[in-house]
Amino acid sequence: MYSYSTGHLDVMRNLVLSVPVIMLSAWPGTAISEEVQAVTNQHRPVCSPDGSRFVYMLQSERTDNDWELYQLVFSTQNRKRLTKHKGWDGYAVWSPDGKNLIFDREDVLEEERQPWVMNMEDYTIKPLGTYEGWLSISDWSKDNSLLGFHELEGQRDLLLLDLDGNISKKITDTPDHSEHDAHFSPDGLTIAYANGLVEGTETSLEVIEIASGDKTVLRTSIGRIYGLSWSPDGKRIAFVDAPGGEDDDADIFIYDFADKEVQQVTDDPAWDHMPEFCNNNHTLFFTSYRSGEERIYQVDPDAGTFLQIKRAGD
Repeated sequence: MYSYSTGHLDVMRNLVLSVPVIMLSAWPGTAISEEVQAVTNQHRPVCSPDGSRFVYMLQSERTDNDWELYQLVFSTQNRKRLTKHKGWDGYAVWSPDGKNLIFDREDVLEEERQPWVMNMEDYTIKPLGTYEGWLSISDWSKDNSLLGFHELEGQRDLLLLDLDGNISKKITDTPDHSEHDAHFSPDGLTIAYANGLVEGTETSLEVIEIASGDKTVLRTSIGRIYGLSWSPDGKRIAFVDAPGGEDDDADIFIYDFADKEVQQVTDDPAWDHMPEFCNNNHTLFFTSYRSGEERIYQVDPDAGTFLQIKRAGD
């Protein structure tokens, strides 16, 4: 089975996040000239509930698979390292009040990742629980339900947990599918997720009503769909479609519930992925390899205005 969290990260090298926000004058398909810097990849920015900052992954220079979590505050451009760990830390999820994070931690390469909780006031961490297989949290609702997937013996399904890490409900139970990257709608009534990473099958963007269990397929792809993010008004979902799987280009799209149409946001031969709406319906962060290394960008999906998030030094 191809893992959505590790597949493309395996080919990443190192990058440094630079300070000012710079307007990109070129359409994203045009090459972007930049100063030569040390190479350290950034990955998956996740915006805080109040829109004041984001947490992202930065690849350590120690090893290719050593990733740490950092925080960037927009108003001051201050960056803080949150983890220092000889292993994989990533895929952070904010609590609704912004006081905690849950993230995946892998101590030894090829071991199953487990969820950890970080207090954002004193930055102490503790494991959420201990689970057989791989359990990953992907969202945290306002009523303090945790949403994620559990992968065991080749089967991956969605589930709900409480804040003590106890599994309260299994959302899906499908041995022939692989549900992942699930997120609550802003009203908390619906879950959007990607489905199907079994080799040789299509993947799809789907939603499920929590109360009824009714499912709707919004889009299918012959490659990979992943990297979901709801717009704050709940009217759209940003996602990634890589038609050729891990060996092909990936771009960002938006599904609109009103007209049931799909809008293509990026069109670049490099990988554009991991979109994240931040604080309003017109701020979408994502990461891209268009400069040669994976860096963080910002786009207004309606105006087509692109910014690059930069920070010099470490």
